[in-house]
Amino acid sequence: MAFTRVPIGTNQELKPGLYEATLAITGDISRATRADLQRILSARFGQTVQVVDWGRLNQQYVLQFRVVQAAQTQDSDLIQPAALWIPIAITIAAIAGAIYAAYRFTVEVKAAFQLVSQPARDTGVAGVGVGMVGLGVGAALIGLYLLVRR
Repeated sequence: MAFTRVPIGTNQELKPGLYEATLAITGDISRATRADLQRILSARFGQTVQVVDWGRLNQQYVLQFRVVQAAQTQDSDLIQPAALWIPIAITIAAIAGAIYAAYRFTVEVKAAFQLVSQPARDTGVAGVGVGMVGLGVGAALIGLYLLVRR
């Protein structure tokens, strides 16, 4: 493996490749893990860094790392459409089912009231309509409460 030995600044952008850094650090970094070093270097240089090896040579620490070309993230900000189809289908089915259930309930109640006189029938159907509106408002308030509580 060939490592590139170049002086680097803290704000300098590194090109993809293998690097070796000689560090004059006081203290002991023997408990540092690969993940810790990669996280620190990635935060420092703003790129994806993979630590290959690290150790002590004489009085200095030597750190060998690879800078990887960052993947294009143009699609990472978009929500994947395939992941939305199932919840959308379930939501549409639930709404359609609720509308159909309300329709069938209203038809059944209306059929039951046909045995009763016209004024009483109109009052009963109006009462069912008001009750359905009340259920809808109640469901909306419960949903709003759950949304705000988050």
